Amino acid sequence: MTEATGYQKLAGFMANEQYEIFRKFRSSACRDLLYFQAELAELEEELAALADRDRKFHGEQELYDGNWHLLSTSKIRDCGGDQWEKALQIREKLKEYYDCVSRYSAITNIPQARRRDVSMLKEWISRPDLGGGLLFSGGDLNPPGRPVYQNEHSDDLMTLSRRAGENDPFTRLLSGPVFHGFDRLWRLFKSPTQSDPEKGTSNLLHYADSHVLGVIDVLGTILASMTPLVSIIALYFVQSLGFRLAIVCSFTLLFSVSLALVTRARRIEVFACTAA
Repeated sequence: MTEATGYQKLAGFMANEQYEIFRKFRSSACRDLLYFQAELAELEEELAALADRDRKFHGEQELYDGNWHLLSTSKIRDCGGDQWEKALQIREKLKEYYDCVSRYSAITNIPQARRRDVSMLKEWISRPDLGGGLLFSGGDLNPPGRPVYQNEHSDDLMTLSRRAGENDPFTRLLSGPVFHGFDRLWRLFKSPTQSDPEKGTSNLLHYADSHVLGVIDVLGTILASMTPLVSIIALYFVQSLGFRLAIVCSFTLLFSVSLALVTRARRIEVFACTAA
């Protein structure tokens, strides 16, 4: 069977390795919303002009503001009907506008892609030794154009992969710079593998999220346990009341900082734990 290439191979990597990263195109979406807004504003002005015209008639038209039935059946009875047609036109345009707003709101709530994940995806696309090495001629992924994964679009990239674990600063630090430092160190001692698509071999290393997050949870638990224990041991050896007060203040501060870094606790929860 012929090996997948191009978009098909990239799609397989995205789905299998949880790198579903795409652009939101927020600027284009906002421009589209502005166009809708401009159309609706113009339609509103046209409706207001028609309503003002009908009020000046000495007939049933002057009753349209207070009688919906007369207004909605005005065209059937050959009494103009321009105002009602304009109102229906606004109704249809509002449906499109609100649908666009809802979809834009849903897209903006999708998490932003992590820079290291975007960097990894770009590396995989360009490097055959990682199993990628894909050649694209279109401007969407080809450097001569404006590739969607280049740095200028980094704030406009979303990820559809839901990463397990917490999203606190401690987890981001260990799963980001610290983990990637470990990965670089590991590659120094690991012999490169000859990339062979037919055998499925490459230099792409796989780390299970459950293992990484398990180590982070253990380290976080140890840090949380050590803070009060170390303070108790320090107080046991210090006899001076002034130094004891300084130690209590220092470890209380350290404990509150640890809560803020290791957990996603709200300020009120940090205050409550620190006071306790």
